[in-house]
Amino acid sequence: MILRKSRYIILVARELSRKYTMPLVFGFLLGVTGMIAFRRYAARIALQLAAPTQYIGVVGDTTPATIPLSIQRLVSGGLSRLGPDGMPHPDLATKWEATDSGKTYVFTIADNALWHSGKKVEARDVNYTIRDVTFTVDSPYAIRATIKEPFAPFLTLVSKPILLSGLKGYGPYRVDSVRLKGEAVQAIRLEPVSREVSSVAREYRFYRTERAAVTAFELGDVDILEDLSSADSFIGWKNASISANTRYDRVIALYFNMKDHLLGEKGVRQALGMSVPELGFERAYSPIAKPSWAYSDSVKKYSYDISQAKKLLAGAKAASVSGTLVVTTFSQYVDIAQKIASSWTDLGIPTSVQIVNQVEPFQVLLSAAVIPPDPDQYTLWHSTQTATNLTGYVNVKVDKLLEDGRREQDISKRKKIYADFAKRLVEDAPAIFLYYPTNYTVTRMK
Repeated sequence: MILRKSRYIILVARELSRKYTMPLVFGFLLGVTGMIAFRRYAARIALQLAAPTQYIGVVGDTTPATIPLSIQRLVSGGLSRLGPDGMPHPDLATKWEATDSGKTYVFTIADNALWHSGKKVEARDVNYTIRDVTFTVDSPYAIRATIKEPFAPFLTLVSKPILLSGLKGYGPYRVDSVRLKGEAVQAIRLEPVSREVSSVAREYRFYRTERAAVTAFELGDVDILEDLSSADSFIGWKNASISANTRYDRVIALYFNMKDHLLGEKGVRQALGMSVPELGFERAYSPIAKPSWAYSDSVKKYSYDISQAKKLLAGAKAASVSGTLVVTTFSQYVDIAQKIASSWTDLGIPTSVQIVNQVEPFQVLLSAAVIPPDPDQYTLWHSTQTATNLTGYVNVKVDKLLEDGRREQDISKRKKIYADFAKRLVEDAPAIFLYYPTNYTVTRMK
């Protein structure tokens, strides 16, 4: 009886297999593929479903190509990474060697880094496009960079995160989704690669203005606001905590038009610098950031001294020329501009304030500027850089220092060069460096 039943089952199975060969094969392959996919993505799916999400508001327009570096660095890394002092340290590259007077760099790539797809990161994946730099793959884990001329800040350039198409990286977070409106990014969601990294996903939402970001917080659309210039809207809130952060990578400064008949004289500019009142922020004295390895405190200090300012002004040739000043600035700095204008008016130079939406021809410009992580400021102050040298500053000695500083490979020699550069620039006063801005993070308390 058992043999007959077994034979019957075998015959039926054989007949069915003949009749439904293709569906059975397809089903088998689909099942195997499903099992493999499940094993590969089960942990990710479980983490995504279980992970709560932080909703973070960021002020500013961005595109997929210009996502803030702070977010990019969560997704990926560069050949190098920069410390708080601006010095480069190993990242994807475990080490490097500079030869040929700084015109050739050979990077050794970590052999255990994985793209979020699970594929190993190799030298051929390094996709930097840098003017006058050629990258050549020496081996799967070695890449050579050949530079047309020695350029000491080169290691700063290769700290930029390496991203593949679709914003794929190898960092602690992967890009889960990007929401666009036209070419502008409205939101980008990051999920942690593993629970060891974090158990919380992050969704960054972008707003054109601080007012729009604050409104989103008030409506509950976001729980964290980052990098606000003011937290006044949240004073008195019981369910919001405010933390302040001094931004040493930015400086608020007064830029003088060196071609102006009144401002072309150094004594006048120095007098104006000495008559800037206390503004309530951490004072900046140098074009180089305070935490930088190249920072030097041996620069002229333009502390408030109205009597000395009047002496300088009286001794200036331009003192006999009657004139007025206009401080051009942006809406967020109008209160600061009005304090300065009032003090300069008391000094004897009637001054008014003009609010603009973009940089335009000016006598005096009050604005923020980004301080480069490397002390090289060739594009900002060299006399040949007419598009970015806002003041029209020309100084042959400063030009030479800027040229030498970006060629010199020895760090101690570079430090001396930039100390001399900062000292001469501040003494000439094409700009008065005022303060490092304070930015705020507001977090909703649960």
